[in-house]
Amino acid sequence: MPEPVSLPSLPPASLGARPAPFAPEPTNRLTYDDEVFLRSATVIGVPVVNQTAWRFPTEIPVEAVQEIVDELAVGPLNRLVVRPKIPGARSHWVPATRAEPVHLHPDRIEREEVVAWLDGTTDEVRFDPVEGPLWAFFMAHTADGGTVVAYNASHIVCDGGMKLGALIAAVRRQPLSRLPVDDPSAAEVTRKDDWRDARTMARAAVRGLRATRKTGRLPALEAQCSSLRPVPPPRPDDDVVHEAANASADCPVDEWNAAAERAGGTSSALQIAISVEVLLEAGIVRPGEPVKMSLPVSLRGGGDLRANATSGVSIAVEAELRDGVGRVTDLAHIRERSRKELSSLFKGTRPDPTADLAPLAQMIPDRIARPLLKDVVTPLGLASNLGRPDPDFVAPFGVAADSILIRGLALGATRGGLRRMRGGVTSWWCQTGETCNLAIRALDPDAVPDSERLEEIVTNVYGRWGLTPGFW
Repeated sequence: MPEPVSLPSLPPASLGARPAPFAPEPTNRLTYDDEVFLRSATVIGVPVVNQTAWRFPTEIPVEAVQEIVDELAVGPLNRLVVRPKIPGARSHWVPATRAEPVHLHPDRIEREEVVAWLDGTTDEVRFDPVEGPLWAFFMAHTADGGTVVAYNASHIVCDGGMKLGALIAAVRRQPLSRLPVDDPSAAEVTRKDDWRDARTMARAAVRGLRATRKTGRLPALEAQCSSLRPVPPPRPDDDVVHEAANASADCPVDEWNAAAERAGGTSSALQIAISVEVLLEAGIVRPGEPVKMSLPVSLRGGGDLRANATSGVSIAVEAELRDGVGRVTDLAHIRERSRKELSSLFKGTRPDPTADLAPLAQMIPDRIARPLLKDVVTPLGLASNLGRPDPDFVAPFGVAADSILIRGLALGATRGGLRRMRGGVTSWWCQTGETCNLAIRALDPDAVPDSERLEEIVTNVYGRWGLTPGFW
């Protein structure tokens, strides 16, 4: 096995803050965050896939993409889950023995067919945490002489930091350990190891229950925001699988930054405001009520090979009715509240209400977890900001992309399931050269039934900020 080196430096998921100094757990056991996405796939039946797509102005040869796939195949992305032999122990990682070759679409596609093709790649290769694969590359040449490449990966094996870091390391031909620990023997887990881990988890669960009993409180923000909507009654179409509405909008980054500066904010604050205004335009929230927005933050430091190492903060965003339309006109309050919450996270003064119960939650068998997870909720609003990514990420195959789309896909969700989750919108922002892209997924099947409606909403919201979207 090659000597492990540090992952390339990556920005946090939002607002340009520095990575927090949290040390990774020195084990190849799945973390609580890994387990969340594992159970989403295996217990709830809704696997989450992170998709990155590059749009190139020229034709990229399949061999150039395959070279990167071959490099990724010997890195930390290429690993699988092994279930524990003893109840209460955590699953662990082992290196995968193979990787999917690049899937090249046989025909050229039109530019307006790109998003539909990207959606279809999730059906072409189904990810399996135990048997594999957990990631794959797809590419298609376009009728105008360009190329689109999709990089799909299960959220079980990577968050944004691991996914991007592994790719950048592959482009640079940097060897990385295939497991979160340096010792290859860590993959050889015995029943005795599982017994030891189960005892460790049990002790942690008892400590967590005691701590929760002492505090017994929810974060104050929960009481401030009208984000948690009531559970809707059953409907006849609840079992119908719903393709969540998607919109991916390009615009000149100079226009985006100018709009943010006019309102006293940053590009990240503008993304949050636009996400809230999409919620308002769709009728999911109402003006005059604080809207809870979740902001993911990377906790990944150098040499950190955890699959998922992301935390987050939440802020209340103020919206008002102006000229009959819900608006977020002051970005300064978003910037200040975000800065305050991020500061408390990095200083370790912000309590995590789920941390104490995480060991117990991870120990619960799937058969018991299944009924507990049927009414799990998802954030009303989530805004993930990549900023300006590393040049090796923009041009991984030797040519710079003219736009990059980043999004998360919850596969197989039904209309009833989405209604019970009570989600709103999730957005991802990325700058490529002189262009920025905002990708939005709308998770309310009734307020935003399809992508055409979402693009109409985004066009209206952009127009109020003096922006014109160019949709993928």
